[in-house]
Amino acid sequence: MAGPSSSAAPIPAAELDVSVWRAIAGASVQIPSLNSYVYHFPQGHLEHFSSSAFLQNSSFTLRRPMILCQVLSVRFLCNLNDQVFVRLILQPLEQRHMDNRNQDDNNQNDVVSFAKVLTPSDANKGGGFSVPRFCAELILPELDFTAEPPVQNLILKDTFNNAWEFRHIYRGTPRRHLLTTGWSKFVNAKHLVAGDSVVFMKKRSTNELFIGVRRASRFGGYDGQDVGEAIQNAERGMPFEVVYYPRFGLPDFVVKAEKVEEALRMHWSVGMRVRMAVETDELPRKTWFQGTVAVAHGGPWFGSPWRMLQVTWDEPESLLNVNRVSPWQVEYVRPTPLLDSIVPAPKRSRLLQNPTMLPTAEHLNMGVFNNAPLSADMQGARRGHILTPGTSTANNELRTMGIERDQRTTVSTVLSVGSPYPDNLSASSSSVHFCGTDLRLSQPGYSSSTKVGSSSFQLFGKVIQMSES
Repeated sequence: MAGPSSSAAPIPAAELDVSVWRAIAGASVQIPSLNSYVYHFPQGHLEHFSSSAFLQNSSFTLRRPMILCQVLSVRFLCNLNDQVFVRLILQPLEQRHMDNRNQDDNNQNDVVSFAKVLTPSDANKGGGFSVPRFCAELILPELDFTAEPPVQNLILKDTFNNAWEFRHIYRGTPRRHLLTTGWSKFVNAKHLVAGDSVVFMKKRSTNELFIGVRRASRFGGYDGQDVGEAIQNAERGMPFEVVYYPRFGLPDFVVKAEKVEEALRMHWSVGMRVRMAVETDELPRKTWFQGTVAVAHGGPWFGSPWRMLQVTWDEPESLLNVNRVSPWQVEYVRPTPLLDSIVPAPKRSRLLQNPTMLPTAEHLNMGVFNNAPLSADMQGARRGHILTPGTSTANNELRTMGIERDQRTTVSTVLSVGSPYPDNLSASSSSVHFCGTDLRLSQPGYSSSTKVGSSSFQLFGKVIQMSES
């Protein structure tokens, strides 16, 4: 198969161990494996290099908002400025085989890591580095605390396999871990400033120690003209090259096909609760933030799922400028069952003996039902159609923010309170209606207008009379 027709000049770079590359890039960065299927989003590709003057003065005609591709080549690299990036060669496809699943690299968890954002004191060219205790215990060899002071010399390799020697000492009041001799030399050589991050790594299989750098402004010197050429080749169905620099705040624009397709099977609608994992710069773990979908199909790219969801976050100060996301970036949070929290436990133990029985209306707090506001989801609001690419063909012209779906796969769990059936519920859906002090149960094949008194209830079409005590 012919290679990509790109005139991009090679960027001076070094090959990196995959596990080391992943540790420096961050846990939130997902790079597809060789021969796997992915979707390439031209909008995200352009967004990633939006600072390019060439791209700012160019226009592109995008026939497809997302392009199904197979990964032909993956190279994990680091440039001369210690910034990690990846080179992918992608082949556009018309369809994919369902039995070919993405495979993750087996060695991606071989490295444990810890990153610290440099303080002005850490970045002082004549000072030392304060090592967080957790980092020292997780990454560095154990000190001999019987010595006074506890001290050791460490050898750490950078991304170009250069060895750096540091003196690790435990001293001060209160005592703390410090890197002294050798640190200022490293700061000067790497041109580190406050706000940059240093990543300490240990390879489990060999106990080797590594040190990497994350720049506060992480962007490589890739020509925007090459980005434009890659996008045009993708539109023509030709193999094309993607150069990707991981950056906090910018989502991946080459995403695993299964992840995209699973996210687009969801009927996204206003009022849905979602959560998103955000990686902190200093710890290899993620923090989850929750929010509510405010706009379901209002992305900046008409007809594309890229950033189609506008989310109002519960903690907006923690997610500045992250109000628009793509469906595969978030997870749907199922609502807590309403009856579990508002229906008090029955007073009579005989009601507990049969779990299929409902309490009579006299045991329900009707005021709660009448006054509690319900989200659009709980009210059964109509869900708008969304863009969902079929796996059997990738050149279906994605219709205006929607595709045809098999409605038989939709299962409704809507609880309608004092409202009629929503249009998108099937006839088999059950609902509970409260009218005044009467409880009405609607079941398939039965009228929802049957009125049940306060001392009886209707179950599966039969009126059950409750004995009075």
